[in-house]
Amino acid sequence: MSPEKSSANAYYFFCVFALISYLNPHHIHPLRTYYNDILIFLGTIFVLVYIALIQSSKFVFPRLLVLPLGLSLIVLVQVFFGIVGNVEDVALPVIYFLFAAFSILFGAMLTSQKDGVHSLCKGLSIMHLFAALLSLVMQQLQLAGVDATPFVMYMVPSAQLRPFANVAQPNQLALLFCLALGSLWYLYQTMRLPAKISILLALCLLWGLVLTQSRIGWLIIPLFALLAGLAKVGELSINRTVLGGLLLLYIALVLGLPQLGQWLGFSSASVAAHVGGRSERWVLIQQAWQMAASHPWLGVGWFGFGAEQVRIAADFSSTTYAEHSHNLLLNFAAELGWPATILIFSGLSWWLWQCCIKVKASMPVRFAIFCLIAVGVHSMVEFPLWYAYVLMPVGLLMGMLHQLRWPAAGRVLPRAAIVLPSVAALLAMVLLTVDYQRVVNGFNILRTGKTYTGADKRALTRPQFTLFGEYFLYFDVMGVTAHEGMSAAEIAAVEHMSRRFGFVHILNKLAEVYALNGQPQKAERTMLTLQRLHPYSYPEYFDYWKSQAELDQRYAVVFIAMPKRDAD
Repeated sequence: MSPEKSSANAYYFFCVFALISYLNPHHIHPLRTYYNDILIFLGTIFVLVYIALIQSSKFVFPRLLVLPLGLSLIVLVQVFFGIVGNVEDVALPVIYFLFAAFSILFGAMLTSQKDGVHSLCKGLSIMHLFAALLSLVMQQLQLAGVDATPFVMYMVPSAQLRPFANVAQPNQLALLFCLALGSLWYLYQTMRLPAKISILLALCLLWGLVLTQSRIGWLIIPLFALLAGLAKVGELSINRTVLGGLLLLYIALVLGLPQLGQWLGFSSASVAAHVGGRSERWVLIQQAWQMAASHPWLGVGWFGFGAEQVRIAADFSSTTYAEHSHNLLLNFAAELGWPATILIFSGLSWWLWQCCIKVKASMPVRFAIFCLIAVGVHSMVEFPLWYAYVLMPVGLLMGMLHQLRWPAAGRVLPRAAIVLPSVAALLAMVLLTVDYQRVVNGFNILRTGKTYTGADKRALTRPQFTLFGEYFLYFDVMGVTAHEGMSAAEIAAVEHMSRRFGFVHILNKLAEVYALNGQPQKAERTMLTLQRLHPYSYPEYFDYWKSQAELDQRYAVVFIAMPKRDAD
């Protein structure tokens, strides 16, 4: 088998893993996409082994690799200067950066081979289209209230339904539908899908997008319509009347969804409700800007947004507890500082100009632009690249674009240089999964409240070797009951865990610790923080403090200064 054929087969194998990653229904607290991401990582490792064992291929090492590897270096510099307080927290980011580097490398390698560009784009297109269509079916089951577990995530009926299929997040599902629309364009152009079938599939995808009620489509779909209407040499022209009709239909569905929902038996928010009201993301952006302004040089540390948010949340309006700012640019500024952020995004802007605008127009480049527009728009309100099933395809496309712009000859690596690291990575993934499953088991024990047996206590005890040590410290703190006369070390432990995780129950525990140990002002600020980060859970804790205030004057002092029960 030729190296080109070997690489293409391996790539399609990767696409199968990416498809399964999208369709996996198991999202388990605390890292809810862990098993989705580990699937695509395992697929990547198997691809490496397959390529090496079947026949050696030439690996291309584009200069673009400096981006993920440079990010890893920046994070390690933050560890060196103590900006990242817990070294364990950098393990997962570095893993993601390394896999992103491989996806860039693999995309460049495929592009350097005969028919490799078409194989890459065809594989991603088919994967995204199948994932979106299957997700559309799951959406309809959720909308109808059908319990199809364990194959489809069950959706609890609520006042306003935003079906999310197995992606478990409406905005992330909206991104999948947008990627599928770009994929449909490519398959129509290259595989000559009949126009009627293409239009029917586009209608289905637009309906799924509307059901997510995601606002990212409001910008992405008009941009897609504009891009699809600009036919280049060698492309099939698309009737602009059809494009305009699809766009107008999308707008009509977005505006008319509340009425449609009433006819079909579900409820949804209106466009006015989405535009108006309290904006959680706007407050997150304000918080990120404050962090970047307060720590301009090296930031608050990678993955440090959540901890810093807990520290400053009381100074802002109500929002939601988050581990990132929901804006890629400001998240980098907050966590890495302005110098690194300006360097990264100015370099990326120049690279995009060179690879997407200055190059000769082609269908693969246009397909990549479709995908990058979708991910780029979404990155302004979310952090989609933190999902491996988004990160890895984007890396493949970036590797392809780089190789098309700056073709480079590859080099054949010794098989041992590929197999041995791959086997080591596979073993590491297995050990990491076992390690993570212990954390999952610990949360399950805490959730049941049965932590009195010796076996339960052993399961909650930090093992000698773990990459999730902070979670086991969290288990220890959750076993502590707030009481008078706590030592400074005990109070510091609760403070640290409250900032590290920011969950509602541990913030409440911290407030009780302060109240019972002569620090009422800190307790008041902590309860204000709780209300700012968990406004929908706050009424329950307000009622709890009200009942405690009737029994204990120390609670009463804090309760008087707490926000009202229905505070915004």
